[in-house]
Amino acid sequence: MTHQSIFITGTDTGVGKTTITAALLLALQHQGHSVGVLKPIETGVDNECRDHADTERLRRLLSLPPSFDSVCLYAFPQPLAPLAAARKTGTTIDLFKISSHIYELTQQYSFLLIEGAGGIFTPLTPQLTICDLVTLLNVPCLIVGSTNLGGVNHCLLTIKAVQQAGIQTCSIVLNQPKSQNTTAATRHQQESTVELIREWSSVPVFGPIEFTQMIETNWQEGVKRLAGCSEIQQLAIHLSETGQEIA
Repeated sequence: MTHQSIFITGTDTGVGKTTITAALLLALQHQGHSVGVLKPIETGVDNECRDHADTERLRRLLSLPPSFDSVCLYAFPQPLAPLAAARKTGTTIDLFKISSHIYELTQQYSFLLIEGAGGIFTPLTPQLTICDLVTLLNVPCLIVGSTNLGGVNHCLLTIKAVQQAGIQTCSIVLNQPKSQNTTAATRHQQESTVELIREWSSVPVFGPIEFTQMIETNWQEGVKRLAGCSEIQQLAIHLSETGQEIA
């Protein structure tokens, strides 16, 4: 069995990393892969009721759902950046602990999706960021960006940061994370955002992934529909062909 891993980061918080991760997970499973998922760090988790946590929603999509603690190593109650949330509980996030756990998971699955927290420079410790974690893991990075105004700048900044760190960028997926009033002006803006990112990036760009109302009303059914869209299907095939094998 080959073992492939992809790290999923975003150009910002709220761009839809978890939704894209979930849809991609289902698409890969449908293609016959044994898929695992890890969200090493999540903040804003109510430990008395974890049903609405991203970790909980992701693990329920797996063929054989593992425990919550196997999918998320650090769950913090405060909805803050990971370093700030960790400080509130007197915890130190250990990147080597995350790395060791990921190695164990790669032996169990043919494909492992690792979802980050926030953007690439989100602080995890007083010295280290998400970027340092991806560098330590030595896996390719999938960037989730937004089609909203400002999306071009945010995406190109993330690409440059990842490339300067020596991290392989395997692809970019552009998402419309929220419902918008669709006008001729917003359509033109979104189309130009996608065109410019394709023009300025040197990696495959997938999307735009249009907003699906069901994501807000019935998340699980919404991501099932999203998993069947052509862009997610093509992305899953692309990642299957380019994912880095873990020895």
